Amino acid sequence: MAAPTTLRVAGQTSELARVRKAVSAWSAQAGLDEARTRRLQLAVDEAVANAIEHGMTDTKRGRITIGGAIQNGEVTVTVRYRGDRFDPTAAPTRPAADSIRQRAEHGYGLHLMRGLVDAAAYRYAKGINEVQLTKRQA
Repeated sequence: MAAPTTLRVAGQTSELARVRKAVSAWSAQAGLDEARTRRLQLAVDEAVANAIEHGMTDTKRGRITIGGAIQNGEVTVTVRYRGDRFDPTAAPTRPAADSIRQRAEHGYGLHLMRGLVDAAAYRYAKGINEVQLTKRQA
């Protein structure tokens, strides 16, 4: 197993490009193809954007820690941030068709995040949300 790599970013959407670059590097190390890498990038992007826009208690001083672990041809990206408890793997969503029909600006992200990865997990401890997103080679 390769050693986990960690990236700490400010709670600002301007940091998303750095996050995508790190996910791309971890995916390349794991041997993921371009399509799988893009799916993982989008899912992680959504998890981080949700943390910034909806979850973090202090976006001005708050930090998000993104960790990448590579093992046996898969990448697990962990997104950690301080904030109110929110489990994106179990939160109810309205049907995507309803969002489209209503031309809603929001309501698509959780569908995307769950559908783009091979596994998603969540835990909450001592005020810290932790979302794990895993993508496999095949």
